[in-house]
Amino acid sequence: MKKTDWNAVRRLFPALKKYTFVNAAGGAPIARPVAEAGALYYKEALAHGDAYWEKWLERQEAARAGLARFINASPKEVAFTLNTSHGMSLVAGALKGRGTVLTMRDEFPSSTLAWLNAGFKVKFLEPVDGKYGLKSIEKNLAGVRILVTSYVQYRTGFRQDLEALGKLCRRRGVIFVVNATQALGAMPVDVKAASIDFMVFSCFKWTMAGYGAAGLYASKKYLPSIKFPEAGWRSVAAPEKMDNLARRMKPEASAVEAGCLHFPNIFALGASLKFLSGLGVENIQRRIFELNDYLVERLTAIGAATATPLERSCRSGITIIKAKDPAAAVARLGKMGIMASARGEGIRISLHFYNNRADIDRLIAGLKKLPGF
Repeated sequence: MKKTDWNAVRRLFPALKKYTFVNAAGGAPIARPVAEAGALYYKEALAHGDAYWEKWLERQEAARAGLARFINASPKEVAFTLNTSHGMSLVAGALKGRGTVLTMRDEFPSSTLAWLNAGFKVKFLEPVDGKYGLKSIEKNLAGVRILVTSYVQYRTGFRQDLEALGKLCRRRGVIFVVNATQALGAMPVDVKAASIDFMVFSCFKWTMAGYGAAGLYASKKYLPSIKFPEAGWRSVAAPEKMDNLARRMKPEASAVEAGCLHFPNIFALGASLKFLSGLGVENIQRRIFELNDYLVERLTAIGAATATPLERSCRSGITIIKAKDPAAAVARLGKMGIMASARGEGIRISLHFYNNRADIDRLIAGLKKLPGF
């Protein structure tokens, strides 16, 4: 296997010359080819107006096909949305009346509020040492019809075993819904291997496609029977007929794309997925784990404590460094040009493949300057 030149890859991110970005879980910098793909839409619209409409639709479908390949789905099972909250609201609306939801206490509100707003009874599972074990989840499935979980928890970095959860859900007849925002682009995601029924995700974090790029996966076994809560002229099989009396929506995930889509964001996502696929997600995961190991080594050397489960089986790209005043610490780091987030019990550090040991060394030097650290 050809060795990746991570230094050459890093040079594709101009923002890294000015900042130390250890905040992929918050908002990642964008690579030059991704930015160029998004900007191309505006250049074309400036020079040609709407004359490129058909070409834009073709490019949109190419991005859809790329997204489907990236998660091992079919293009008919994939739709573009605005963000995770939007996608989860669509899923909750489609499953309304299907029964009680079990979810994790550590979830970001994007995973939970849509279900509460739709009137579902929602049960929250408490973590044990920052983890959600399979046995604990199974014990709490009595009377539950829908399991909602993030692949990676945003405030701890705990990574679920999706394949084990998928098998459990199949055995118990539970609908499996996943928020993959904190994993897609950093960790392998295979919706078929994990028996996922619905999955939502935003792509401005680890997928590095910028704000406004997001997606939804709906398993083909549900598409003929569910009814999404939103519809418009492009939700039907033949939108070009502009039929005011059309009542049958197309049995595809793209039925949620009610009207004209956000072309530049989708084109940027298509370019980002091509970029990530070229690097190889397994290769990216190995790189992240190597950087994580060095980070933990340096943190241990300065006596810093973490609030993240560090076992490889549940490790992600996120590490929480315990701090008395996380918000103040992150603000001070920001003034040093070190971009991090305050989450959970401390400072959230999220390393992506574009980071290197020098970034971690600068972070450690910055931490040493914090009062009382």
